[in-house]
Amino acid sequence: MRLPTYRLTLAYDGTCFAGYARQPGLQTVEDTLRRAIERLGSPPKALAVAGRTDRGVSAKGQVVSFRLPQFVPLAELEAAVDEQAPGALACLDARIVPRAFHAAFSARARRYLYLAPNPDRLPAEQVQALLTPLLGRRCFSAFARDTRAGQSTVRTLQEARVHSAQLNGAPALAIHLLADAFLRKMVRVLVATALREARQLAPPDRLVHLAAGKDRRATAWPAAPEPLSLTRVLYDGEASVRGRQ
Repeated sequence: MRLPTYRLTLAYDGTCFAGYARQPGLQTVEDTLRRAIERLGSPPKALAVAGRTDRGVSAKGQVVSFRLPQFVPLAELEAAVDEQAPGALACLDARIVPRAFHAAFSARARRYLYLAPNPDRLPAEQVQALLTPLLGRRCFSAFARDTRAGQSTVRTLQEARVHSAQLNGAPALAIHLLADAFLRKMVRVLVATALREARQLAPPDRLVHLAAGKDRRATAWPAAPEPLSLTRVLYDGEASVRGRQ
C-alpha cells in the first residue's frame, strides 16, 4: 500500500526562527514542523519545501509536502502544527494530494513581498521603472549570493510591481516579485539594488546592465530579511491572483 502524500500551506513569523532548514542547536521551521508531525505517531518521509527561507524571512503561503506511513485526519494534522509553536507557526491548509506532487518540483512560480521602509518618500514609479525591464528570462547571478557550485542562475521574472504602502504607520514601498524560482538572497539583493539605483536616478536599463555584467560586487548588500515574506506558491491548475499577498 502506498503511503499517503500530504500537502500543507504554512504561515510563520520569520523572526521566531533561524530560517526554514534544519540547523543543529537552532530553532527552525523544519524542526518545529517535524516535531509537530511526530506527535501524531510517525516522522514525515520525503519532506519537501517550496522555498527555503532564510533567518528572519516570514511566510504567508509556504508549501510543504511529505508522506506518512498511516492515514492521519487533516484536522488533527492542522491542530498539531498550530499547537507546536502558537503565534509563530500556523497551518493554513492541509490536503492529501497525488503521490507525484512535490512541494518544490511541482511549483511553477513563487511570489514574494518586500515591505521596504521609505523615510525619504522615494516615488514608487522610480523603482518600478528599474524593475520592469528585468521581466523575462535571464541570468540573475549578479543578484544572487551563496549559490551552489554548478547551479543554474537563469530564472524567469514574471512580475514586478511597486506601490506605496504603510509600515507601522510610516511610509513604505511594497515590492511584489513573482518568478519561476529565486536564487539564494536574490529578492533581498534585487530590492536593495533597485532602491539604491532609484535614489541615484539611474536610467531604467540600469538593472538590466548589472544583470548582464554578472558581477556581484556591482550589486547592493542584501536588504534586511525581516520585511520579506513568501506570500504564495503557484502550481498547475491554480490561478495567479495579481498582487495577492
